[in-house]
Amino acid sequence: MATIQVNRRFCNQTESVRKHGVGAAGFQRFRCLDCKRSFQLDYAYEAYKPEVKEQIVDMAMNSSGVRETARVLKVGYNTVLRTLKNLTPKQVTTIPFDLANIELICEVDEQWSFVGKKKNQRWLWYAWEPRYKRVIAHAFGKRDTDAFKELQRLLSKFTIPFYFTDDYGVYSANLPIEKHIIGKRYTQRVERTNLTLRSRLKRLVRKNDWVFEVGRDAR
Repeated sequence: MATIQVNRRFCNQTESVRKHGVGAAGFQRFRCLDCKRSFQLDYAYEAYKPEVKEQIVDMAMNSSGVRETARVLKVGYNTVLRTLKNLTPKQVTTIPFDLANIELICEVDEQWSFVGKKKNQRWLWYAWEPRYKRVIAHAFGKRDTDAFKELQRLLSKFTIPFYFTDDYGVYSANLPIEKHIIGKRYTQRVERTNLTLRSRLKRLVRKNDWVFEVGRDAR
């Protein structure tokens, strides 16, 4: 008689696992006697498989749209939307720069996106540290002072001697003159990050002249 070791889905152990009947689709169910939770190894619906949620996020980060992801992974459109909406990324980096008293140099920029339709615009405001190559903090909102002040609030616990931005008026109105350096030559790395995000996320792609030319030729 063959013996198959079954890893518990939630605690990844092989002991105390027993068969627990058959599911509605005819697949064997198992139950963990320790945590009292039941699970299956096979599912009729692809979205129930543990690795699918990670695949949805990976496809989103590699320029796949919601409908394309649902079609490729053979899951429902609403399943993809629900997975992305349930993500709770941290607004501030987890690296304790503030506790280590490390001074940061931040390139700050804003990036356009939308929710539902293009008239419902949302802007991503974030601070990029070029030496450590990471986002220090980010905030979402309109392209106005309130959204930038929210980003400032998140950055307030860090020591930042200099901010590098473009000439957008919100920055000049809210940043101290002695800490504010203006010019595109000083924001090249955050602009490079913007381009990377646009390449990977369809929602951030701009409708530029090239897109309009392609659309006109197609007609």
